[in-house]
Amino acid sequence: MDPAQPRADALGVVGEKIVARGTEAEVAAALGDGAQRVDLAGAALAPAFIDAHHHYCMAALDRRAPDLHTAPGEPIAALLARLGPAVRAGGAPWVRAQGYDPHKLAERRAPRREELDELCPERPLLLIAYSFHEGVLNSAGLERMGWGAATPDPPGGTLRRRHGRLTGEVIEAAFFRAEASSRGALLDHAGDAWLVECQAHGHELLRAGIARVGDAAVPPAIDALYERAAEAGMLPITVHRMGVGDSSMIGERLDGPGTGTGPRRTPVGAAKLFLDGADRCAVCASPLALLGSLAGTVRSALGGEGLAALRAAATFGEGWHVDRHGLMHRGVLFWEPDRLTATLAAAAAHGLQVAQHAIGNEAIAVAVAALERVGAPLADLPGGPRLEHAMLLDRPLAERIAAVGATAVVNPHFVFDFGDSLAQAPLPGGLRAVGLRTLASAGVELAGSSDYPVSSYDVPAALRAASTRLTRAGRTFEPDEAIGVEAALRAYTVGSARSLGVEREVGTLEPGKRADMVVLSHDPLAVDPATLDSLGVLRTYVDGKLAYEAAR
Repeated sequence: MDPAQPRADALGVVGEKIVARGTEAEVAAALGDGAQRVDLAGAALAPAFIDAHHHYCMAALDRRAPDLHTAPGEPIAALLARLGPAVRAGGAPWVRAQGYDPHKLAERRAPRREELDELCPERPLLLIAYSFHEGVLNSAGLERMGWGAATPDPPGGTLRRRHGRLTGEVIEAAFFRAEASSRGALLDHAGDAWLVECQAHGHELLRAGIARVGDAAVPPAIDALYERAAEAGMLPITVHRMGVGDSSMIGERLDGPGTGTGPRRTPVGAAKLFLDGADRCAVCASPLALLGSLAGTVRSALGGEGLAALRAAATFGEGWHVDRHGLMHRGVLFWEPDRLTATLAAAAAHGLQVAQHAIGNEAIAVAVAALERVGAPLADLPGGPRLEHAMLLDRPLAERIAAVGATAVVNPHFVFDFGDSLAQAPLPGGLRAVGLRTLASAGVELAGSSDYPVSSYDVPAALRAASTRLTRAGRTFEPDEAIGVEAALRAYTVGSARSLGVEREVGTLEPGKRADMVVLSHDPLAVDPATLDSLGVLRTYVDGKLAYEAAR
């Protein structure tokens, strides 16, 4: 992945570092007598993958919880049946599980508190949606939070009601408060168990060829656990800790040491700021553009998409309001521009890189405007500014991202997971969804990420999605936004290394860098892109040491 020498016949490693590359004779001469020779036998060696946005600490916390990711048409009763063993197990102060998608469930809604109460009447229970931005509480959970019918919605969040009574559904700011409460109780109950699951999750990532991640939301209590894991040798990969608030992930945290400090295995990462929601991301459009998108949805319904497209249109059409300039807005925007600018400047003064979660075009525009105002103090920090997801945008907005030097931390596998749903409701005003080519052609550096557990951390599958735009249903979603396999691979190596401020250490295989490497069953640049998801990870090396081998 080094443009100066894209390929080589051999690589030489001494200790933790790469010391030579070139022909076999050149590398053998550089290493001298006694070097161990590893024959790849036709396999391909590449830089180990880097997942720039991965919720590692939450994956460890919920690792033994039931997986509630939803198959289309699954009834709520079947979803709840999967929860049964966790409820019956007892012991923990909260029951929690993640993955359901209300849009895929047969009832086209989230479960309700009464349904959860039948399953779990006594202990607090929190179901977490696939997006990790909303969920459902049972009655015991609502009571633990102190929430009743008279409780007002928190700023930026919703306690959903039906006939004046709480349904248990908690959205955005309300969800994040419930998530923090459940997380705190579970860590108080069994914090040491988190260390064991942290180690196990790291080994799972090594099997996927991933040697480094950016943990995109680390509360203060987990900072201490990460440092304990690193000291005890229970952190198999490098995890960059991106700090968030304690009582809610959408709260900022600018205290503590600057980006890049701390233990080598778990350095301090960027300060994470949530600008908008997930399904309720902040979108802005003209009335004409919005009308055009709704008309496109109707055409999609008449063309064979049927009720699914009409439901998508109804959902997409909810919640719009008009501003004094006649523009239409939808979704949740957590920050107002002046406060955001001041916060970015404060972070820069503290030596903290900033990663702004911005999915909708309005949130991205607010993020970029703040970066334009703050300027060099942020751009000069390790890694520079990051925009997380940057999912809905157009060409002019991509050009502004390039101009401020921000890295777009993108999620190619979203095309596979969510492309079918996105296709049912065409976007207004020329907006592109997961617009990889729009960003890359504007000159924006792409960093690859999974957002796990929202989507899969299987990098070869993400390379396939980026280069083919194939969805789960086998459709091609916005094919003109595909990028080449080499560009996609760059995102998960060079781009992700840059986004974490470690491009001088990892990301390419060249002398002087750490020997973090992955051995793939085939050369990803020489196979049919449609078959990339079948690439096998044969070995993963971390700091020159064999950390995973498929044969074992």
